[in-house]
Amino acid sequence: MPMIKDVEEVKEFIKSTSENTSIYVGCDSRQVREKTVFVTVVVVHIDSCRGAKIFWRVEKVNRIRSLRQRLMEEVSRAVFMALEISNVVGKRPFEVHLDINPNPEHNSSVILKEAIGYVLAQGLKPVVKPRSVAATTVADYITSMNFA
Repeated sequence: MPMIKDVEEVKEFIKSTSENTSIYVGCDSRQVREKTVFVTVVVVHIDSCRGAKIFWRVEKVNRIRSLRQRLMEEVSRAVFMALEISNVVGKRPFEVHLDINPNPEHNSSVILKEAIGYVLAQGLKPVVKPRSVAATTVADYITSMNFA
């Protein structure tokens, strides 16, 4: 899994894949001491069936205490990355995966409509739990590494 140093590397890889390849972008975060660690991922699902190449970026900011603000920051970072690579995606399936549970019993549901509206307003396709694997599985796994 290469860490994103230059988005051009991601774009070149996407361009080298078939039109059947799916692209998923997601972001997750974790509180580590006095920092909030964001992990943004681009999952390039080869031919939508043959495994994937994962690109990721880790960014640390001062601890964000508001859950709503932190979740919207995850959405914003995923959308920003999606827009950065969108000019090479072409007709490939392309989704922005959000770490948001639509079930009202979960805290993340408070920003569901706002987050989906934001993604749609950018001309992108939002996907939420349980189908948002780029955010809920891939980015979550990387945030579990020790980035303190």
